[in-house]
Amino acid sequence: MEAKMLFGVGLVFDTPEFGTIVMGANEELDELLPSTIQEMIGDQIIIKKTDGKEQVFEVVSTQINHSIAGKKNISICLGKGISPNKIPAGSIVYCYPSGQIDQ
Repeated sequence: MEAKMLFGVGLVFDTPEFGTIVMGANEELDELLPSTIQEMIGDQIIIKKTDGKEQVFEVVSTQINHSIAGKKNISICLGKGISPNKIPAGSIVYCYPSGQIDQ
C-alpha cells in the first residue's frame, strides 16, 4: 500500500512542554474535516527527509488550525525524544499505511 502525502514540513521546532513539533500545510486537505485529517494521521507517520531517507515516528498529538485564508495548518507533536535537528524543513510527511503499525 502506498503512503499518502500529508504535507511538506514548513517548520520544525522544540517546546519545553511537548518536545518536537512539525508543521505544514497541504491544499488538497483544506476541504476535509479536521477529524478526517486526524484519522489519516493516526498513531504513526513516515517522514521522508531531504536526503531521501525515510523514518517512522510515533505521533504524540495533532492539532489542526484554520488560517484566515481558509487553509488548514497541521501540527504533529513527536514528543521530547526527537531532536528538531533530525527533521529538516522541506521533508515530506506521509500517512503510515494502516494495518502495518511497527511495535
